[in-house]
Amino acid sequence: MKKILIVEDDVNLGLPLTGALEMHNYKVSYLINGENAMEEFRNFNPDLVILDVILNGESDGFDIAKLIRRESDVPILFTTSRDGNEDFEMGFSIENTDYVRKPYRLMEVTLRIENLLYKQENGTQKKDLYQIGNIRFFPGEQLLLYESEKIHLNNYESAVLALLCKNRNVFVSRQKIIEDVWKVKESGLKERSLNNMLTNLRKYLSRDSRILMESIIKLGIRLTVKETE
Repeated sequence: MKKILIVEDDVNLGLPLTGALEMHNYKVSYLINGENAMEEFRNFNPDLVILDVILNGESDGFDIAKLIRRESDVPILFTTSRDGNEDFEMGFSIENTDYVRKPYRLMEVTLRIENLLYKQENGTQKKDLYQIGNIRFFPGEQLLLYESEKIHLNNYESAVLALLCKNRNVFVSRQKIIEDVWKVKESGLKERSLNNMLTNLRKYLSRDSRILMESIIKLGIRLTVKETE
């Protein structure tokens, strides 16, 4: 069952939309403001997010979307009651998104959701890509892109980083990394190689100071991106 996170401060829209999506066999988490949106995003791990652009509070839908993009390429559907083109330009500047204006028909929303999910599952929305803070990682090309700078990785660096990206915010044991990347059972044989790969990756990712690659002996390695205060 696909999961959808809705952030909508108008309960007259949010509740009917939640009910309609549940009728279409989606599992839905509904928030009436963006205050705890990132915490719920991490806990709920949705397949798609619906964000109202105009929210009560300090953060609007675009602010939340930018935070999400530091951690995930999950599809995002923006909704707004404003008529200007600035929202369109801002919304579509964020990858893997769509846009619908209020008042909307529930059928229109469900069709746009289905389209976004289809593109996500079939790879037509994007190339193989991970967004790590302000750095883009293309595993298929073994490439990091930071602003106009290109950083080419070797096979092992790319494989280690891809595994950490797939398990973002979660510790991955050193043994698992070695077994998956080097295809050996005796992890001790490749400890030095892994340390070298981690040193290189930390240096590359240091372009964005918010990116952390933590190493704890009994837990393993964890890739995170700090939120700006």
